[in-house]
Amino acid sequence: MNSPRHIFVPLSALYNANCAAVAIPEFRDDGWLPEGHWRATWEEIEARFDGQAGGRRALLTSKLLALRDGLRSAGVTGRMILDGSYVSAKSEPGDFDVLVVGPADLQVRKDTEPDVAALLDTEMAEKELGYSLFYMPLDSPILSLLSTLWDVSKQGIPKGVVEVEI
Repeated sequence: MNSPRHIFVPLSALYNANCAAVAIPEFRDDGWLPEGHWRATWEEIEARFDGQAGGRRALLTSKLLALRDGLRSAGVTGRMILDGSYVSAKSEPGDFDVLVVGPADLQVRKDTEPDVAALLDTEMAEKELGYSLFYMPLDSPILSLLSTLWDVSKQGIPKGVVEVEI
């Protein structure tokens, strides 16, 4: 019997784990990824979740890539954890949820650098860009708490999320 091909890594251990990257698995029958934090490349994310040109998935992917590119241009390092209907089997996802886990000085940079402040403006992301944005530094004491929130659906069903380097 083969063991499952996923790796579960609680958010609290995210940067301490030496996990091998595995391909994003197929969706379960309920439309969610199997439980776990699935590390992926940007190429894998685009291939798996982009959808047809001009479609809702393609629009969401372009917004996600714009966020990534902006963070990179601003010199923000870390990981993005993707959640929501974007990383489900839903053909027309409503949005994506993204948790930016960055360096210890992330909040200071947001408070002092206008470009970082604009990128991490959670209200603008929600109201103007159409996605849910969360951010926190790697050393945040509540990072492990978020694991329990992001690892289950709104209905309380355990599910998977996708992680990618910024």
